Amino acid sequence: MQFPFDKALYEKAFWIAIVIAILGWIGIYLIWREYTTSDIIGMIVAVPILAYLIQVLMMFKEK
Repeated sequence: MQFPFDKALYEKAFWIAIVIAILGWIGIYLIWREYTTSDIIGMIVAVPILAYLIQVLMMFKEK
């Protein structure tokens, strides 16, 4: 089984995911007024996965 992957589109989706992560960090800070280690580790793990999902959605939109 081969997963769909387009490097150029993934790079664009990665930047979108980074912006979403920054907005998430702002939201976390506004709600709880602090960051924890789990927030940072969670974002490090979640951003590439979110970027891949965004890339797949962008690929389906193109077709």
